[in-house]
Parts: sequence; C-alpha cells; structure tokens
Amino acid sequence: MPADGPVTVDDPDREPLAHPVPEHDVRLGDHTTRLLDRPARAPSRAAPLVLVHALGLDRLMWAGLIEHLPTDRRVIAYDLRGHGRAAGAPPARDLHALAHDLLRLLDALGIARIELAGLSMGGAIAQTFAVDHPDRLAALYLVATAGDPQAAYLQRAAEAESHGVAAQLPAALDRWFTPAFLAAEPAAVRYARQTVNRALVADWSASWRALATLDTRDLLSGIRVRTRVIAGGDDPSTPPAMMRDLARDIPGADFTVIPGARHLISMEVPERLASLLCAEF
Repeated sequence: MPADGPVTVDDPDREPLAHPVPEHDVRLGDHTTRLLDRPARAPSRAAPLVLVHALGLDRLMWAGLIEHLPTDRRVIAYDLRGHGRAAGAPPARDLHALAHDLLRLLDALGIARIELAGLSMGGAIAQTFAVDHPDRLAALYLVATAGDPQAAYLQRAAEAESHGVAAQLPAALDRWFTPAFLAAEPAAVRYARQTVNRALVADWSASWRALATLDTRDLLSGIRVRTRVIAGGDDPSTPPAMMRDLARDIPGADFTVIPGARHLISMEVPERLASLLCAEF
C-alpha cells in the first residue's frame, strides 16, 4: 500500500531526497517496479496521468513536477526496468517490450485509460505505447524526445561497456541542464549526477540499445488521441526543429517550445512543464 507523508529515499549511494508523494511497489512479471503514486484528493473523472522518465534516471526525476500539478487527479511515475528500484531486471529487447511493461502496470493497478507523458526515452516509450495500445490513452504528451533512432545511441552503449558509465556523465549533464543551472548545483543536478554514477553498465547499455529500436515514425499518422509535443528551446539532444517534425507527423498535435530550457525540462523548469501538462489544447 502507498505510504503516508513525506518519503525519503534510503539509498546509501545517494543523498536523501525527501518528497511528499506516496510510494509503493508493483510486480510486473519478471521484475518489480517502484511507483510514486499520488492519489486524487477529490473525486475526479479525469484519467490518471502517468509519467515516464528519461534514460539513466528514475521515477524521482518527476517528484518536483508532481508538486506543481493539480491535486484533483491521480499522478503516477514508475521506474523503468533497469532503473531505480528495477535496476538489474532482465533487459528489454526493444521499446515495444517497455511499452508492454506499462500495459502490465495499468492492468495491475486496475486502470483502464490514462493520460501519458514521457520525456526523452520516456517519450519514445510513450510513442510506442500510443501505437501499440491506443485504446488505453486519453491524451499524449511527448517531451524532449526523438522521432527516429540516433547513431549516438548504440555508440553510448558500446562506450559504457568499454569505459564505464561515469565517463559519459559530463557530456550527459551538459545535454540535460543549462550552464547556469549546472553551476548552481541544485538538488536536481546532484540527484542526476549520483543516479548516473550508480547505474549498472549492463542496464545503461541495454537501455540505449532498446532506444535504438525506435520504429514509430511511419505509424505516428495513425495516432488519434489528443497530443501535445513540448521542446526545450536550448535542447541540443532533441532540438525544437526535430520535435516540430515529430509534431507534424501526428494529426492535430499541438507543438510548444519552452524558451531557454535544455533536455531535462521536468527538473530545471518543473512548474513550466506542469502548466503544459494540465492546460487545455
């Protein structure tokens, strides 16, 4: 059952990160995932909002953003296999397997339809889920994500196996955060650094290889659910031009740029992203 009151992550390799969102575990076949699971504080007909995190991080990258979302709806963020409390799980062969994990999660929780938001790799999983399981979606939010696999994905997997995950950390942080935010060294940056540093090479590499299987581009025109595509104006990983092309492939998709934001929009400007996850379009 979800815990009541503030929760503190008791990981000895990471400084405590307190947040007020209840947590609990769910078994998904061959592995267990941990959820942030904030219930609605009042009866609501709105579909729950599920948040899917970026590669190398975990459910906690959404904790600050959840605090900015309206309290009249249920919000869930879970650990992908190979991340967080699901570290060391059998690797996913592709993004369709990761989308199936989400389907199993919804079935385990008894949830029929959701609004789904994914950032970076989470956005690739969200696209795949929209293509594979359209009947389970009420709305889709694609945040700082690619529409096609990039050559760098397989390269990062191989480099981690040769040199370790920590060797990729400086470049990752530069992609993720603006220089001013990095220099200030807030809790979000410390969390990201420590989470990547403790990642298992096998999990990191398997995740990049799964991301390299992204294959939804030719199928996006079939998406009929309300969709909002959100880019960071200063994002070098998934720049606005790339995401504008992605939005054009989805009928009726709304496209929005957050000026000055880099890749990890949910952590650097959580209140601005939260406003777009609850605004009408």
